[in-house]
Amino acid sequence: MTSDATARLIGDRLATVAPDRLLVVTDFDGTISEIVDDPAKARLLPEAGDALRRLVPLVLRVAVLSGRSDHFLRSQIPIAGVMLLGDYGQVGLASDDRQRLDRFNEEARDHLRNEPDIWLEAKPASSSIHFRSRPQAGHILQSRLTPVAEGLHLTLRPGRLVLEVMPVGADKGRALKRLIAELRPSAVIFAGDDTGDRRAFELVSALTVPHLSVGVSSYEVGASAFAACDLIVNGPPGAAAFLACLADWAVSLRA
Repeated sequence: MTSDATARLIGDRLATVAPDRLLVVTDFDGTISEIVDDPAKARLLPEAGDALRRLVPLVLRVAVLSGRSDHFLRSQIPIAGVMLLGDYGQVGLASDDRQRLDRFNEEARDHLRNEPDIWLEAKPASSSIHFRSRPQAGHILQSRLTPVAEGLHLTLRPGRLVLEVMPVGADKGRALKRLIAELRPSAVIFAGDDTGDRRAFELVSALTVPHLSVGVSSYEVGASAFAACDLIVNGPPGAAAFLACLADWAVSLRA
């Protein structure tokens, strides 16, 4: 979709909405940051950062909702006014869930001990097994670790060359639903790139207020993940361009 067409879509969908009543929520990895071999080296796309800075004073709230830890998000998104919701937006972690994750991490490390270029990232409220350097290992890792997670009453969810492990209640759709209930926006936009964003897409698509679900495409994720989306853009540069267009729309209504 061209920038002009994107601008028309935004204008049409948000025609009845004041910018200061709009909630804008985006994922991080693969959405406003390029996917890289070493996840620790992922960085906010400068163009996306510029758009977020422009949006903060114009809209009701800008939030980043991600499986990353709060600490990592703070280190990479030093933008005043952006709400950072790490670990899938979980509010605290029950002690028994923490014990289950710790037990999973111990058992998973045993499974991964002799697996080069595969590593486990233990986060405050979830864990990730990264295999971007060995994409062919994904299926066998999933078959090995799914029973471990399920035996501990945890959810294992495959993503873009990563396996995400979390408490059963951890879900971007639920976190976004809580945020909407808290802020009561007049319109909602959510952008994401992976299967873990699907429930958030579906939640937004079912809202009765004006909304846009924006899928950020890649060769690693099938089209079915974006079935509930109103717009699909090409990679993080496309997401950054969309956010910039959204900022332009908000500015135009202030003129």
